[in-house]
Amino acid sequence: MDIAVNAADAVGRAGTRQAIQYRDGLIINVLALVAPRRGTLAALQIGRHLIKVADHWELDIPAKDTKTRRPLDYSIPKELSARIDLYLGRFRSRIRGSDKHAGLWPSHHSIPMRPDSINVAVQKRTKRAFGFGVNLHRFRHAAATFWSIHDPVNVRGAKDLLGQATFATTEKHYIMAQSRLAGRALARTIDGLKSGGASR
Repeated sequence: MDIAVNAADAVGRAGTRQAIQYRDGLIINVLALVAPRRGTLAALQIGRHLIKVADHWELDIPAKDTKTRRPLDYSIPKELSARIDLYLGRFRSRIRGSDKHAGLWPSHHSIPMRPDSINVAVQKRTKRAFGFGVNLHRFRHAAATFWSIHDPVNVRGAKDLLGQATFATTEKHYIMAQSRLAGRALARTIDGLKSGGASR
């Protein structure tokens, strides 16, 4: 997103290329923050799901618009809310046909992006940045694993973050994360014993 802003500033206006670059960066930010399912992400609409409340934005997704028929409600932090303001005020309108619908992620075809095209865009951007592509579902895996590692006591909250009907799906990530942590601790202990033995 910053690259898109700098490029637009350099020429004094936002072009389609910068608009798409900013849009893709914002998609990745939303995925990293709340990790919605691909269908939910693609269906987001301004004024229906994305709502401005005072100085920040909220995602309010009713049960009928989710796979598990559970409502989802996320408060967007101020920093990301400011980026959404910039996107809506400066970049979104530069994508052809974006004025013909309320979809948050406009495509070149005067309709909102479909899940598959969002997935392609995200994989392309992440491959360029990290050397490997990250598909949309991996963000959900990452969110559950991150929570499992950094706040295992409250890991059941990941179920609500991801809008899952039961904890069973999240529990797989918890078990995997705890297994990784245990494996790393064992490896450190073995390395320590080897180092201690060598020094003797």
